[in-house]
Amino acid sequence: MKQIDKYVNTVYKNASGNKKEIEELKSEMKNHLLEAVNDLKEKGYSELEAIDIAIERFGEAEEMRSIVSQLFKVQKTFSKWVLYIGIAILLLSTAIFGYFINIGNERTSEQSEIAYSIGDIIDNDPELSDETKEQIENLLNNANYIRKMNVYQNGDSENPVYKLDKNTHQTLSLVYSDLRYGSGNSNSFVEIEVLDYRNIGILSLFFGVTCFGVLFIIWTIINAYHRRKKV
Repeated sequence: MKQIDKYVNTVYKNASGNKKEIEELKSEMKNHLLEAVNDLKEKGYSELEAIDIAIERFGEAEEMRSIVSQLFKVQKTFSKWVLYIGIAILLLSTAIFGYFINIGNERTSEQSEIAYSIGDIIDNDPELSDETKEQIENLLNNANYIRKMNVYQNGDSENPVYKLDKNTHQTLSLVYSDLRYGSGNSNSFVEIEVLDYRNIGILSLFFGVTCFGVLFIIWTIINAYHRRKKV
């Protein structure tokens, strides 16, 4: 069966990788060829004919060698790219987290000022004249992140004297926060629901860490498999 040994050695001539793994693959290919030869011999072919037919079915040595070489290259680069992609996602999500946390912190001060101001405005005009409503609308014009607002007076938390509901449903409720502020003289309190940019940052970081964790586990499994092959 020297012809089969020669064919197998030619196929794996340029294969680069773990030597033990390559030898196992060569042995597996050789066994498949021997099984094919035995089957052909049982059908009446001579040994030489059976060997030629079995090798022909596997393919030309040069073609098979190219395929094997490509498979080993893909195998090597795949595990590297799994880790690189995981790191890239983690870094990107961390940058997004920092960006939105910064915006969220800036918005916190702004939204509290708006809430306190509206509470004071309504305290000064509980009847909500057109002028007062216009003042409130002016305060809210640039605060697109405020989705809902209820203003209550004199401890009545059931009947708001002023109500805002933008009915915005485009964004997940997970990224909204409910906040409560009191007015300067404590006669009014304001409840608002705001788009909390810090929640967006946290969700982004969670997504990044999760993706990195999954890809890192895949990378670890691939490398553990190859290390086991070396033993």
